[in-house]
Amino acid sequence: MEKRIIKIKSGSNEVEMEVTQEQYAAYMRPWWASQQRAKRNRDAMEEKGFIQESYDDWKDKLIDDTAASDSVEELVEKKMMLELLNEALDSLMPDEKEMAVTVLTEEMSLSEYARRCDSSRTTLSDKKRKVLRKLRCFFADRGYNVNRD
Repeated sequence: MEKRIIKIKSGSNEVEMEVTQEQYAAYMRPWWASQQRAKRNRDAMEEKGFIQESYDDWKDKLIDDTAASDSVEELVEKKMMLELLNEALDSLMPDEKEMAVTVLTEEMSLSEYARRCDSSRTTLSDKKRKVLRKLRCFFADRGYNVNRD
């Protein structure tokens, strides 16, 4: 029976462990499945012409595009939209903001986020709905048309 050495990290602690091939496969299977799921989602989005980028990438791109943009009106509109988005995120509680940025913009699944936070997926699902409701209200109060689609 083939043995493998794996490293397990938790904070600043790191432990090496010898495991069987079956144990290794069982340990890695959820991670492999999540990677395959993410790849299928990316491929489907690209096939339909969508691109996936995190909030930070979008913000950096917006700042970089500022120098290349021709229209002052476009620059002002983009800057206002970025400020409004930052204001909307700042209106949330710190844990809500972290979840919004992580789950809604960085494409981490709710299940993965629940595992990371050591919380129930259903609890976080309710929290996600609450955060989305808060954001919709925030934008609606400022006169933006907010669709649920």
